[in-house]
Amino acid sequence: MDQQTELSRVKARIRALAAKTVERGCSEAEAMAAAAKVGELLDIYGLSMSEVELREEACVQRRIPAHGPGRVALRWLFPALLRFCECRGWTDGRHDLVLFGLEPDVQMAEYLLHVIARALAWEEAQYRRGPHYAAARLPPQAVLRSFRYGFADRVARRLDAMAEERAAAQAARRAAAMGRAASTALVLAKERKVEEAFRGLGLRLRTVSATATIRDRSAWSRGAEAGGRVRLERPVGAAPGAGRLPRR
Repeated sequence: MDQQTELSRVKARIRALAAKTVERGCSEAEAMAAAAKVGELLDIYGLSMSEVELREEACVQRRIPAHGPGRVALRWLFPALLRFCECRGWTDGRHDLVLFGLEPDVQMAEYLLHVIARALAWEEAQYRRGPHYAAARLPPQAVLRSFRYGFADRVARRLDAMAEERAAAQAARRAAAMGRAASTALVLAKERKVEEAFRGLGLRLRTVSATATIRDRSAWSRGAEAGGRVRLERPVGAAPGAGRLPRR
C-alpha cells in the first residue's frame, strides 16, 4: 500500500470514528473511546480535523440574480467578495452573479451579497431624502451612480482588509498548532479541490475590465460613508437569504 492510499484510509477511519456520538446512538463510553482514538490518529499522522473534513466538503454553484440599478455596485465589489469568501465566481449576462466553491464558502458569499444589497437599498433611500442629494447640480442618475460606486469601493476595501486579517490570524494559529508546512498544505489542498471541481465544469471564462466614471465626488464620498456602515459580520446560525436581491 502506498503512502497516499494509507493516508486516505486513515482519514476515512477518523471520519467514521468522529461520527460516533451519543446523539447518534452510541453510549457515552463508546463516544469517549472514539474521540480518544481520533486524537491518537491525528497526532500519529500529523493531521488536523480541518484537513480530514475538507475531503467531505462538496463544491456547489449558486446563481444570484441581481436586478435594478444597484447591480452596478454589486458587480464592482464582487471580486473582493470572492476573495474574502475564498470562492470562484463570474458574471453571466447583465444580471446574474454566479458563485462556485466549497458549500460553506458559497453560503457565506450568498449571505453577504444579500446583506450588502439590502444595505445599499436602504442607504440610497436615505441619501435621496437628504439635503446633499437635493443640492446636487448633476442629473440624478449621474449622482446616484457616483454614490453607488463610492459605496461599492468602501465595501470592497473592507472585505479585502478583513480577508488579509483573517488569513494572517489563521496562518498564525495553524503554524502554532501543527507547523507552518502543514498549514500551507491545508490551504493548498483547499485551493486544489476547488480548482479541480471548477475545471470539471468545462467553462471558458474571459476577463472583462471595467472603469468607474465618478462625476459627483460629494455623492461618491457619501456612498463611501454608507459602505463603512454595512455590517459584514455573519451572525451565528444565520442562513443565507433566499430569492432575488432587492430592486430598490
